[in-house]
Amino acid sequence: MINSLEQLRSRLRMRHLQLLFVVSEQGSLRKTAQIMALTQPAVTKALHELENLVGEALFTRTHQGLLPNKLGEAAIRYAQLVFADLSGLHEEMSALQSGNLGTLRLGAMGSLAGDLLPRALAQLTRRHPKLNITVVIDTSDVLLQALSLDQLDLVVARVAQGRPTDELNFEEFDEELIQIVARTGHPLQHSTGLNLETLARYPWIVQSQPAPLREIYQQIFRQAQVQAPASQLETASTMLTVALLQQTDMITLMPLSLVEYYSKLGVLAALPVAVSARLMPFGLISRKGRVPTAAMEVVKAELRVQAGLEGQGVITSD
Repeated sequence: MINSLEQLRSRLRMRHLQLLFVVSEQGSLRKTAQIMALTQPAVTKALHELENLVGEALFTRTHQGLLPNKLGEAAIRYAQLVFADLSGLHEEMSALQSGNLGTLRLGAMGSLAGDLLPRALAQLTRRHPKLNITVVIDTSDVLLQALSLDQLDLVVARVAQGRPTDELNFEEFDEELIQIVARTGHPLQHSTGLNLETLARYPWIVQSQPAPLREIYQQIFRQAQVQAPASQLETASTMLTVALLQQTDMITLMPLSLVEYYSKLGVLAALPVAVSARLMPFGLISRKGRVPTAAMEVVKAELRVQAGLEGQGVITSD
């Protein structure tokens, strides 16, 4: 039985977490002992002490060495988060001491690259020149995984239906309308009476499973009782999709914000076939329990302003 929270709070020490952290990095008791300047028996004894403190075994003893069980994997994950937060604390204090706001790692969906994201980043660059931001563009599932591992500080994405949200704060920004698009000057751009049956004769660019746009793609053809296009090219890259659309008569689905952006550039045009389906709402996501840094607060505030939600509170999963 797992011991009480009071026991963990009163008896758990940083050296216990350091031990888990080093074991997870090295995968060897011998190497862990060398790094921590301990003997191997002392490391083994310390692990036993930790398991007694927790109240359950954390590792399985094998001929190859120690293997973490499910409880051990959970303990290691939290030890990694503690040391990641400690690294962030040191970085933020050093930055503040030198007059900077520090560094923020921001993840965002590719569909935001044409509107909300560049507007927010442009304002942040002007107002906070000493704030360093690293931006990662990827699909929502990849971004959320990186957030859970503390590889990102904030994410602007959507939470897939059925995904556990116990460890997340989610502040809804908006839904995304979907349009069918092709290159400007496509043979079907100004067609009247256009339908999916006609569109299915052209090759399509689709996202890979389980991307939400792929599900909508399948849904619209299924509901119209039209066989899906025989020619499909799968990619999650917005840049590659746009380049292919420019050079071919291919067709794809795209969020309205990106369609408007590329339409203004004269690159893409929406085809006159309505899509009733919408993507799930996207919003600002952070890891629950993470103490927000000054950089996080500044970036969150600007993202809210650009999303038209200035002053509104965060919705958590409580």
